[in-house]
Amino acid sequence: MEWLIDVRACALKLLVTLPILGGVAQAEEVTEKFLSEGVTARVGGYRPARAPMDQKAEIISKAPEGLKAAKYGYIAIGDSKWAFVLDEPEGEEGRLWVDTNGDGDLTNDPATEWKSAERDGLKMYSGKATVQLSPERTGALGLYRFDPKDPRRAALAETLMFYTDFGAEYGFQLDGKAFTTFVSGALADGVGLPVDRDGNKRTSSRFEMAQVGKPFNFTGTTYVFRVVDGRLVLEKSAEALEQLPLPPDLSVGRQALSFKATTMQGDEVDFPASYRGRIVMLDFWATWCGPCIAELPHMKEAYAAWHDQGFDILGVSFDQENMGDKVKSFMEAEMITWNQIYEGKGWNTSIGMMHDVSGIPFVLLVDGDTGEILADSRALRGPGLKDFIGKVLESRKAPATGASE
Repeated sequence: MEWLIDVRACALKLLVTLPILGGVAQAEEVTEKFLSEGVTARVGGYRPARAPMDQKAEIISKAPEGLKAAKYGYIAIGDSKWAFVLDEPEGEEGRLWVDTNGDGDLTNDPATEWKSAERDGLKMYSGKATVQLSPERTGALGLYRFDPKDPRRAALAETLMFYTDFGAEYGFQLDGKAFTTFVSGALADGVGLPVDRDGNKRTSSRFEMAQVGKPFNFTGTTYVFRVVDGRLVLEKSAEALEQLPLPPDLSVGRQALSFKATTMQGDEVDFPASYRGRIVMLDFWATWCGPCIAELPHMKEAYAAWHDQGFDILGVSFDQENMGDKVKSFMEAEMITWNQIYEGKGWNTSIGMMHDVSGIPFVLLVDGDTGEILADSRALRGPGLKDFIGKVLESRKAPATGASE
């Protein structure tokens, strides 16, 4: 990755004094490094933005040759904007130009990456561009375009989608412990700041996310990030909050979380104790989740093959309120016979929040005797599920190494 950095800002120490509630609080030290690209991967996602194609050709002083069905618009980020032209002739490949340097001439800019891919009879485009943020800095953008004929996205027929892949890395300390965070695009109140508290290189949206302008307590002291003169500063908050617990460690070999619940079938479940002598797959899913539904054939195959040999599944539905009848009908239609827990709270399902589930399908295989997590999604999805469960059950029958005969 190439860093295009203003040397003066390479290790910028931000130490300011801010008034709080009539007193004075000294901000903690924050270092900043500008990153011209690659921030999306570090943040763990992106926030899409819209660039309507609602402008006239006059926004461009010099256009590329051979335009046939041109549409014009601006990519706007904060107070800055860059013109673009999207040419989409019927039956031909689309082409995209971005006025990287903002001079109105679309013939003197680096080529924009723009490629198509077809799925289910629809064509979607995606690509990349770089825009000039200042004389010293450029920033990478991710770009994409849904098929204007897609009936599910009719509102986006005249829209180019984009997201910022540039931003900054910030270093700071909380109660003497060093952390880093990343910001994609511009700083503003409400922007999320991912903080890897437990060092597992993943960020929990529930337990490891601070927001600019809102107090947080990760280490015992309540802090708050603020934006002052375009810079990120950290200070101790006048508002004291309880320390947020760390995300649950659900890695293979760790202990599964215990909980009690009533299933849709009326059974009382004490997890994992109710599954002594068996192994159980805890499956977080929903009737509206396409990838979840795609896994059902593999799950039913494994369940039919190994249920009598000690394999169970416990489903936790992420369906919304008043969808209990739909869930039951779905189970009947799909001939799903294993137990299901349904709270009707969607993403706020208590068991899901307890397990810090931020995406489904989310599955864990647990030993009902020891409570040990035996496998996670990496081994429990796809057509190999049946064989994998069989191997786990077989290994449980094998005598421990070195056992006396």
